[in-house]
Amino acid sequence: MKDGGLRSLGLVIAVLAGCVAVAAVFAPPVHQILFPATLFVAAMAVLLFLRMLFSRTYREGVKAVNRQMGDGQPMKRFGDPHWGVFGRRVGEPVLLWVRLVLVLGIPPLGLLMNVIGKDVLLLWFAGSCVIMEVSIMYAALRTPSDPLPDGTAS
Repeated sequence: MKDGGLRSLGLVIAVLAGCVAVAAVFAPPVHQILFPATLFVAAMAVLLFLRMLFSRTYREGVKAVNRQMGDGQPMKRFGDPHWGVFGRRVGEPVLLWVRLVLVLGIPPLGLLMNVIGKDVLLLWFAGSCVIMEVSIMYAALRTPSDPLPDGTAS
């Protein structure tokens, strides 16, 4: 599967969405581009979703990830070395940090929505959706049959 460019573009768009949202909080003129930026980022989220939906490789990969993450346990821990927040199977370090910042930024921005405006929150949320989809794509492409470095299968 040659979607490396699409995933990289998604990562860059998510980072830019977060940067524009933060800039809009401190620089009111940036508010003029929030709506078009949100539409652009949301379109990227839809594109990534459709790519995963219509790709057999991604669908099978997501099923395999679901099986491995389930593994007889009700839920993996956040600190799990393979599937936790910074697990080896869910992304490269840059992807992991961007995802952590964007997802953890949703609640504070939601609480400040009346102060900063809903457009900032919508752009931030759209960027979070993009980064989550990139993360799912990354995990789905990790071949489930490949053993992990410690010799285990999951």
